[in-house]
Amino acid sequence: GDMTVLLLWILAFLVLGAVMGINLYALICLSDLQADLINPHDCAGRINKLVMPEIIAHAAAAGLMMLCGSWSMVLVNGPLIAWHVRQVGRNQHLADVTEIFNQLDKEKSVRVGKAMLYALVLLYATYRGTERGVNMFLDPAEKVKMAAFFKDAVASSVHHF
Repeated sequence: GDMTVLLLWILAFLVLGAVMGINLYALICLSDLQADLINPHDCAGRINKLVMPEIIAHAAAAGLMMLCGSWSMVLVNGPLIAWHVRQVGRNQHLADVTEIFNQLDKEKSVRVGKAMLYALVLLYATYRGTERGVNMFLDPAEKVKMAAFFKDAVASSVHHF
């Protein structure tokens, strides 16, 4: 029922938060390598440890959103999931210690792109989860009152500077 879907949205939110964290950690490692704060071996090791957890968690989050009935998010996440599957299939998903320094700009660009997608999806999951929670706990009369309140708030000039 409604409670199950709400819990799925909350779980998707938490999993996406972890995916975002892993991705940002990898970006920090790459920046540290660029600034010569860590060596290529440590950088590749740190990133490679988290590649499969990131891929699996991202696919799981997309699966959770699919269970919530959000097919649009399956379409949004699909290309990245397909790219991840392709990378793993070609055995190109891990950072190469000998090449990581030469691939720095490309690898950072990929990570920034992923961060933007993850942020978008995280924002969407937050919105949909909140919407589901609010709608679950309001009865029809309260929903009408809330709709009127927000309509008045939008029409009001108080929030304009």
